[in-house]
Amino acid sequence: MARKDTTEEKLARVAAAEHAGDDAALARWLADAGPVAARAAEAIGRRGREDAIPALVSAFPRFLRHPEMDKGCRAKEAIISALDALRNGDPAPYRAGLCHVQLEPVWGGRVDTAVFLRAACVTALARLHPAEVRFDIQPLLYDPAPAPRQAAVRAFAYLGGEESELLLRGKILAGDDEPDLLREAFAALLTIAPERSLPFVERDLWGDDAARREQAALALGASRAPAAYPRLRARWDANTDFALRQPLLLALALTRTGEAFDFLLAQLAEGGTLALLACDALVPYAADPRARERIEAAVTRCHNPKLADRYAEHVPPAP
Repeated sequence: MARKDTTEEKLARVAAAEHAGDDAALARWLADAGPVAARAAEAIGRRGREDAIPALVSAFPRFLRHPEMDKGCRAKEAIISALDALRNGDPAPYRAGLCHVQLEPVWGGRVDTAVFLRAACVTALARLHPAEVRFDIQPLLYDPAPAPRQAAVRAFAYLGGEESELLLRGKILAGDDEPDLLREAFAALLTIAPERSLPFVERDLWGDDAARREQAALALGASRAPAAYPRLRARWDANTDFALRQPLLLALALTRTGEAFDFLLAQLAEGGTLALLACDALVPYAADPRARERIEAAVTRCHNPKLADRYAEHVPPAP
């Protein structure tokens, strides 16, 4: 009986085919098991030949039907990434991957290895941009795994429009246990419809939920909207929660206004823990030589060794 090639030998042949520019051989390797097919799909994506799209589209359903051939979803992820890179215009593979769940055994139970596949399909569908993709992507806002949910938020930020705005509002109102995801959703609203979204985001800035307050503040600051600084400053003046001080200072710094810079310098001069938090918030300003000079002068005037060490830790000495 003839000896079967090892996976390592097959991978070497895939690499040789890519080096030789043998697109037909690369397409044939898509019929192999997960690791080899994944490497072939990656090579096809790098080659950039749009005429390879049919082979990728044809290979994808087989791995959906036979997940045992693609443990970890490596081949499926690679195929979707290659199709996206080649600007495949057929949404069918992406739609099929959106709902794929692949539970595989791990120590103590099972884990879904299709999480990043679903996220990749969301991103690819959004880039394809047909009007109806919002209906496909909307359920992923409530996926059990964070990665597809985050991909869906980013997709709606990319797609824009009132439909995306409404879906993102619904997601924010429903809540999420990933704070970063909420911040991205707030930021997306402030980009899609700044004036209409400002009161909606500001409501959470004054709300009872600490995580939502923090993410609303950071999104508001990052928006650099003209109305951001006064609203954040009003929240600072009314704040009695020490835990909210750091995110508020960071949010004020993100506005990048002269008013915010002067305010942060004044907080630095107060000394104590508040000065350390203000120092952290001022670090991004130090890239500007004039701002850096003012920050360093304020640090020196404080005669606070801890503050000086904190500043030196984040900002290397000027050349």
